[in-house]
Amino acid sequence: MRSDIINEVLTVEDRAQKIIRDAERTARDYLTDAQTEANEIVRSSLKQERERCQALLQQAEADAALQLSEFEAGLTRVETLQEDTLDRIAQAIVEKVCNTDLASYLVLQ
Repeated sequence: MRSDIINEVLTVEDRAQKIIRDAERTARDYLTDAQTEANEIVRSSLKQERERCQALLQQAEADAALQLSEFEAGLTRVETLQEDTLDRIAQAIVEKVCNTDLASYLVLQ
């Protein structure tokens, strides 16, 4: 009778150990899967952010190139102004300055 009880206890203990090993294996598998999924989410997010930043950089470079070309075109226009146009601009500036009451402006300062 005692050997039957001992065998029964050992059998139960073996089953308990098997259940524990299976639970540990399952837990490791769940953790590994979760870590793999988290790594993939991080990689995907980084890739999307990198692509977004690259697009912003390309847009900024295109905007800078456009502004530069517009500035250069403006310089070209200034270089090609006719002598009479420059004289009219200079005369308009002189008239504005002459019409300004600089003395009262300087007193207020």
